[in-house]
Amino acid sequence: MAYKQGGQDEQLLKPCICPAVVFASLPGDMYLAAKNGDLRRVRKYLEDGHDINAADSDGYTLLSSACVGGQLSVVRLLQRQPHLHRNPRDWAGDTPLMYAAMMGHAEVVKELISRPHQCRLDVNACNNYDETALDLAIINNHADVESVLQNVKLPQLSAGGNNGNERLIVKPSAYVELKFECEVCLEDYNKNERRPRILSCGHSLCTSCITETLNHGPLKCPFCRSPHVIDVRFAAEVPVNFTVDGVIQQQGT
Repeated sequence: MAYKQGGQDEQLLKPCICPAVVFASLPGDMYLAAKNGDLRRVRKYLEDGHDINAADSDGYTLLSSACVGGQLSVVRLLQRQPHLHRNPRDWAGDTPLMYAAMMGHAEVVKELISRPHQCRLDVNACNNYDETALDLAIINNHADVESVLQNVKLPQLSAGGNNGNERLIVKPSAYVELKFECEVCLEDYNKNERRPRILSCGHSLCTSCITETLNHGPLKCPFCRSPHVIDVRFAAEVPVNFTVDGVIQQQGT
């Protein structure tokens, strides 16, 4: 679905009217996984073919749960999936954006607003108490969130609805490679703690994730499980992925 400007198709500029969620279709442990930021478990749940829009007994989806917990990496992963619905409502009529605003998670609110997606965000939706996300930010004294919501400019999808370098989870092992983002933590590569480094198998991780992996034993690739051919003690000993790093350096990230 492509969003068009200039009045060519005003219907496509309207927020997505998401279908009602099926209550009690999301296991309680997956609600906690999303809320607590267990990125690997959420990814595995999706890889196994489960419904990304399933909801628990209160109507919380993976996205709304991640927004409650302020789990930016989980929200980023979910928003890269084309079948995600971003305006589902729970028992009180609250949406994921409302929860992020209510809890004061400004970075999550920015991610929801700035990410192009086929499901167009409804920033003016009202819950059962006639409150919008902005209202909830004001009520709970989250001035930073209030500022973000008062200056909303939703992005447009490119022709054909392709969001660029998406990482799609359609079925196990069906991915589109991300070039400038660590595929473990889903944070953007940078020149410091997220500098891209390449393992002997050819997969790349950021410096921080390599350090975390080394804390649990010898360095192995989290994707193909191949051991790094050279015994290393520190992430800095793993070669930099200069192809990606060169672009980052030019961009001044």
